[in-house]
Amino acid sequence: MNLQEYIESGVVESYALGLATPEEARELEQMLQHHPELRTELGKVEHTLHRLWLADAVPPPVELRDRTLQPVEWAQTESGANRDKKTNYTFINIQPNQSNYITVHKVWKWIFIIAFILFKLCLFLAILFYFKYRQIEDRQHEREKIRQEQQHAADTPR
Repeated sequence: MNLQEYIESGVVESYALGLATPEEARELEQMLQHHPELRTELGKVEHTLHRLWLADAVPPPVELRDRTLQPVEWAQTESGANRDKKTNYTFINIQPNQSNYITVHKVWKWIFIIAFILFKLCLFLAILFYFKYRQIEDRQHEREKIRQEQQHAADTPR
């Protein structure tokens, strides 16, 4: 493979974008040492990418520079310079909970108890109605058997 085919293969562009595999990067770096025209091609690709990135760049607002360059009041270590200024921070004392239990608001405790009782009540009623339904079904089957026996007895001659 000659140098022009190597350049046209896209390895230089992928190297400049940081997308080249480690083997491709090592191979290109070795070829850069021996071929100065490859180095100029890499420079052209990097320059083109830089121009493209700057063409679509959006400049930050001007006031952002001033805000970032202002010193942060709580981080200043100067002892006398900012003592009379009102501080703009609040300390929140967060102590870890010493117990191994999760604390929940009391309302949720009662909601859970009521939901649990309702669940048990619904379960009891479901079982009760299931057994009542089975009992009624068994009675109907017994009546049907008696009716069939009576019909069978009436149909058979004596």
